[in-house]
Amino acid sequence: MLRIGSPLFHFGILLVAVGHVVALLIPHGWSEAAGITEHTYRVTAVALGTVAGVCTLGGLAVLVCRRRTVGPVFSATTHNDKLMYVMLTLALVLGLTATADANIAGAGYDYRTTVSPWFRSIFSFRPDPALMSGLPLLSQLHVLSAPALFAVWPFTRLAHLLTAPLGYLTRPYIVYRSRDAQLGARPPRRGWERVR
Repeated sequence: MLRIGSPLFHFGILLVAVGHVVALLIPHGWSEAAGITEHTYRVTAVALGTVAGVCTLGGLAVLVCRRRTVGPVFSATTHNDKLMYVMLTLALVLGLTATADANIAGAGYDYRTTVSPWFRSIFSFRPDPALMSGLPLLSQLHVLSAPALFAVWPFTRLAHLLTAPLGYLTRPYIVYRSRDAQLGARPPRRGWERVR
């Protein structure tokens, strides 16, 4: 389960993070200056965002299932971790639902002229709440779920994100070991027998 869930979750969450950085921090005019039309930008953002969200949610489901069904892993799970799983799932589901509602089922919502400038204005200490007033309800709930998740983040297993990224560049690959009696279609080579 770890072999499937972990890469799926981490691939998805990395793509979600990169997508949010591009969507929120890069001004609308820059993509136009680069020759990217609004239609191309929107189709690409919705397609990649949906794939990223589904991968993250699928990986999270596998990891939570593993956490519930593997005894030692379950016993190491704290109440904060359980709260974090609920909040992370809520943020993902709200994001996917808001994307589907606004861009797939609806006519679309141009967040690059409202949410993005509002988000950038926070860093200049002059936030303009009027920019957020016309935001669809699902998007508002998604935006509110993020700071709630970030508030519990340091007190859960997600804290590894704040400490591990540089170490991940130099550490060896994780070796996933199977507990199956027969590991493959052919017998193990001499010197590679299982330790009993």
